[in-house]
Amino acid sequence: MSTTDHSTSPPVSGSPLRSRPFLALLVASAGMFFGFSLLVAVVPLWVVTRGSGELAAGAATGVFMASTVLAQLAMPALVRRFGYRATAIAGAVFLGAPAPLLIVSTGWEPVLAISFARGIGFGFVTVCGSALIAELLPRGMLGRGSGLYGLAVGIPLLVGLPASTWVAQHAGFAVVFLAGATLPLLAILPLALLPATPARRERPAGGAAGAARAVWRPWLVMLSGSLAFGALVTFLPLVFVESAMVGSLALLLVAATALGGRWLAGIYSDRVLGAGRLLVVGLLATVAGLAGLAIGAAGTTAAAMALGVTCVALYGAGFGAIQNEALVVMFGRVSAARASVAWNIAFDAGQGAGAVAVGAVVAVTGYPVAFGLLAVLGLLLLPAAWPQRMRPVRS
Repeated sequence: MSTTDHSTSPPVSGSPLRSRPFLALLVASAGMFFGFSLLVAVVPLWVVTRGSGELAAGAATGVFMASTVLAQLAMPALVRRFGYRATAIAGAVFLGAPAPLLIVSTGWEPVLAISFARGIGFGFVTVCGSALIAELLPRGMLGRGSGLYGLAVGIPLLVGLPASTWVAQHAGFAVVFLAGATLPLLAILPLALLPATPARRERPAGGAAGAARAVWRPWLVMLSGSLAFGALVTFLPLVFVESAMVGSLALLLVAATALGGRWLAGIYSDRVLGAGRLLVVGLLATVAGLAGLAIGAAGTTAAAMALGVTCVALYGAGFGAIQNEALVVMFGRVSAARASVAWNIAFDAGQGAGAVAVGAVVAVTGYPVAFGLLAVLGLLLLPAAWPQRMRPVRS
């Protein structure tokens, strides 16, 4: 069996939403990501309010992401052994079931253990979710399917992240923890409707090494975008520290335009261009956005802030296109499970590394240089984003 380049597949008429299994996947993913989003900022806040300090708060997030990446690395073997449905259900249980234990956690040690377990679940559901796009839909719908999946997981984050801290402060932490448990566990119901089809066994010769050779170009482009995304969501409130409203607007814009960019890229690539053609366009948009933000961050005038916010939106749209295109290109070169693992690791590890790396650069040089360097990195990766025809890779 072999994988094929999806960029050569003709578009398929109709909507992915007509597929009942895919619709069930979207509903389940929305519930699991809503549960995840409610605890992202609230768990560190809970740790601090219990007197464990900022270091323990940061460690809770770090442990969560570390176990997420470890679980993602194990996913190709797990889905071949147990299939996507069973693995996704296990992920929902790991993600949701430990959350109520946070209510009775009085020290940082149990919080770290709970975060580790929940991170495993998040690793399972992220890989299964994006891989199932390719497992449930025909090739000519993958762009639109990826765009719709981006909305299903992105809108809960857009709503849940800001709402969670407000609910915790006004209704109590216990309410957030219980909601963060209930929503992923409820997602088991639509997950149970998925077909019990095992993961396809196609993969390039050479196993993981062969897969890495097949996808390193779109992987690097995806990584560059996620490095910048991690830096932006971490530091935008500080870049616009003189106006909290502008900082909040910038955060909202980068998330919203990334959602819209991913969705529109899926529609356009399926119906007009074919997979991979928008990867260069998306990368150029991120480069222009980061360069403009670097210029805007150097000033304190209203014009400088307006330039910065506008360029944040441009970056977000470009990164959304990159997310969609990189995933669909990877689907055409390796198995769905390996493509999903590679994409998710680039996204999750890139965000963490971007926040740390840009923080280190900012401490020495400031925000304009840091964002300028991210723009330069994008320019250097333009050859990797250029569309290429690949022969099918045989197992």
